[in-house]
Amino acid sequence: MTIRHFKFAKAQIFALGFLICATTILAPSGTWAEPRFSVLPSDDIYADSTRYYLDFFHARIAAIVGQPLDTTITIFLASTEKEFNQQAGFQPPDWGAGLALLDENRIVIKSPKYLPVNKSFRELIGHELAHIMLYRAANGRWLPRWIHEGLAMYVSGEWRIGQDILVARVVWTGRLMNLTELEDLTTFNGAEAQLAYTESYLAITRLLKRTDPLVLSDLLALYRENKDFHRSWKATLGVDYGTWSANWYSSVSRQYHLFIFIFDSEVFWIVLTIGFILMIIIKRRQNARVRRRWKREEMLKPPDDSYKKYFDGYHDEENKV
Repeated sequence: MTIRHFKFAKAQIFALGFLICATTILAPSGTWAEPRFSVLPSDDIYADSTRYYLDFFHARIAAIVGQPLDTTITIFLASTEKEFNQQAGFQPPDWGAGLALLDENRIVIKSPKYLPVNKSFRELIGHELAHIMLYRAANGRWLPRWIHEGLAMYVSGEWRIGQDILVARVVWTGRLMNLTELEDLTTFNGAEAQLAYTESYLAITRLLKRTDPLVLSDLLALYRENKDFHRSWKATLGVDYGTWSANWYSSVSRQYHLFIFIFDSEVFWIVLTIGFILMIIIKRRQNARVRRRWKREEMLKPPDDSYKKYFDGYHDEENKV
């Protein structure tokens, strides 16, 4: 090999090494790119908190749906009810405090600075971000409403013990809704909406906790590929969607039977505590009655048979005359 050829080969080795290093540095490392969020107004007092919560929930939701955001999300903090409606572009239900405009990749939330609502600001952000990320993960295709609302509640931590009581009540009155009935959620009144959210949460927890925790990401990946939700559902879970929904309905009805409801939920401990307190109160009252009876008996039959100590003073004075 000549010196010229040696220098050429050496240059090739250097070039190859540089290419490998560059590829290693620039190639994906297995972690997701930073999400892109635009918070408006940028100088709102809650803007920094909003960015922090968006980053936090993005990581959590991406792990469940199987992919990160692939676009920029704009979140608007409305300072008045009128501004909230204007940004929404329609008249939302009066019980709504936030909404996700899926096709616009935009979230509108009532700023707690001006419009305090009976819901955590943190939960609102996680709830609405879940809607958009789930929509993007399905390539903008339809998903059952309960999956949207259930996942939004699941990731934002909106479950409350009172919702257990609500489900038990509707089960016993025969008003538990099928999952297909939840599609018209935006037309529901406040009480119906609360029940719809609760049922959605129960359904999504059954899906995620009683099966493979990655089942939703697998379902969405297959759905993106074949564009058929029902076929994707059966291939992922091994049972058709209608049968699964019917089984869920029957399972919830059995679970929230009165006795099972009391002994299988957190309400049991509340009932137990209240019962224990009532027992203490009743026992103390019984003891007080016994002590009063003993005192009366001692006055009628004094232990030292002292007439003057226990008899009426008027008669004592009368006997002296």
